[in-house]
Amino acid sequence: MKTMSLRTMCVPCLRVTWALLLVLAIQTSAFAQGSEAIVDISFSAGYLQMTNSHGDEWAPTWADDGNLYTGNDDGSSFGGVGDRSIAFGKLTGDNPNALKGVTVSDMGDYGQTGLGLDHANWKTMNSYCVDGILYMFVTRCFYPEQSGDPQHRHVFKNSSIIKSTDKGATWSRPAKESYEHPMFPGMRFGAPYFVWYGRNGAASVDNADKYVYAVANNGHFEDGDDYILGRVLKNKLPGLNAADWQFYTGGNGMRGGNWNRDINRARPILQSPLHCSMTGMTYIPGLGRYVMVAWHYTTYNLRTDPRTINEYYEAPAPWGPWTKFKTIDTGNLGWYVPIIGQKFQTVVDGQAVNCFLYPTGNYQNGSLYKLNFIPVTLSTVPLPVPAGSSGEH
Repeated sequence: MKTMSLRTMCVPCLRVTWALLLVLAIQTSAFAQGSEAIVDISFSAGYLQMTNSHGDEWAPTWADDGNLYTGNDDGSSFGGVGDRSIAFGKLTGDNPNALKGVTVSDMGDYGQTGLGLDHANWKTMNSYCVDGILYMFVTRCFYPEQSGDPQHRHVFKNSSIIKSTDKGATWSRPAKESYEHPMFPGMRFGAPYFVWYGRNGAASVDNADKYVYAVANNGHFEDGDDYILGRVLKNKLPGLNAADWQFYTGGNGMRGGNWNRDINRARPILQSPLHCSMTGMTYIPGLGRYVMVAWHYTTYNLRTDPRTINEYYEAPAPWGPWTKFKTIDTGNLGWYVPIIGQKFQTVVDGQAVNCFLYPTGNYQNGSLYKLNFIPVTLSTVPLPVPAGSSGEH
């Protein structure tokens, strides 16, 4: 077989060759970062708590001012207000062992307790600070007793995004507008979480410098079936217009052709029937990987058994491929809606990062029904099993 060196090739051939090499280099660089998969997580210390917190579904986002801001459901944030369907608070301090929590807002009409004319009330998932503005998903929650779901699950549907330009004190869209004209009607994007990057939404990978991503299961608080991925241009996010959103349809998510405005064409990034409760996704810059904690109730019925199974997944990009690397039975602690935080990530070495996991504990146990934060280590090599740990299942 005759071979041809670059030196003997014609100029047009050289141009084609270099163009192909450039395309290959771009594609390779898109997947090269974070090439080492996360294979283990270690819980090296007991859990910590904000003792003045009350409620569930906490998810503290890292804002431009360095503080953490979080909504919560069915509680009173960090005190000073009565129990609310949604409340909003702030955590200050740079020592994770000595944070101070204060309530910022009772969320007005969004925080009203009891059921509306649709037999549902408001709930939130996570918030996200982008360019100094706080954004938060809100949705209508139908409890198992009203949802009609054959699996006796909560149904979350008719979600919208609200925003605050004064760090959570006031919010727009009004609750009446979100109720009558939800941004995302139905269940398919009924329980969305913003995908978290750095402080104030800072990102430089996977087009996240241009887009804000969100992940959602198929409209259930607990025991959902799959997750899809949406995105919106950062400069379009403040408009709170659902028409600006696109949904991942498969393939390389770096390519614009693999996104579509029709949510019905969305392709799941992860499927695991009854194991995909609502959850968030966090980028770990020290490892160049994404982590998502899927979870479900042990007996698939939170009313009869509050114990949970937490399943840890990692991926090189928001669209995957997602690989499960750890399964943990939380027992009577009943950790649910767990999410890895943006702030307080510390690189140990090229193979490990220390960070914090934020879950709510067993909702039937008042001492656990708070903002809990757990020091964890994520690693690309197996870690020693701590004494007394049940290890992987």
